[in-house]
Amino acid sequence: MVLHLSPASPAASTAQAPSAVLRPGHPFSRSELECMRLDGLLVNVYGSGFALPWDQITPRHRAAAAFFSLPEQVRRKVVLGRLTAAWVYGCAPEPEKLSVLLDHRHRAISQGRYRPAMIHEVTLGPLDTVTIGGVPVSTPLRTALDVALHAPEQDAVRVLSALAGSKGLDCQLDVIRQAIEARPRLPGKARALQRIGAAMSAGP
Repeated sequence: MVLHLSPASPAASTAQAPSAVLRPGHPFSRSELECMRLDGLLVNVYGSGFALPWDQITPRHRAAAAFFSLPEQVRRKVVLGRLTAAWVYGCAPEPEKLSVLLDHRHRAISQGRYRPAMIHEVTLGPLDTVTIGGVPVSTPLRTALDVALHAPEQDAVRVLSALAGSKGLDCQLDVIRQAIEARPRLPGKARALQRIGAAMSAGP
């Protein structure tokens, strides 16, 4: 589904980890980073991404750590989405496995033997993504739409409430509800509307 709700963003080809995110090979090895974590000199953000213990972990840190945990051939084409995007925004728990979105116009990609992510082939409009520190992430509204339609039952309402109540995200669930209601044939429509209604009733 294409939902044109947020400003367009630059391409992600220039994505770079924030200077406060350390990852293997820049300049320390993974084992050296792990040793520093065990000594209390670093904290793990996600996967192979680390930060200094006194840093305030921000969406930039989480986006970079997740993005650079993906194989290079995967990260060139995907957008962090669904519950992974909600986690980047600080509105969901750390994902056990990353969820990424692949625009259906791209060729299918292989993760090889190591499969750190669930790849969902979707339709992405030019206004469905933003970049956070150079990393492509689905917008808060697109994230809320996907959570309402696809998230596990135990997570959906809680995450929707968190997205709607987070200052600065401007995630208006009523806009999502109207977009879903306007689609006559949409798998999961009734359940998504029920989840949005529950989140709106719960309030901030």
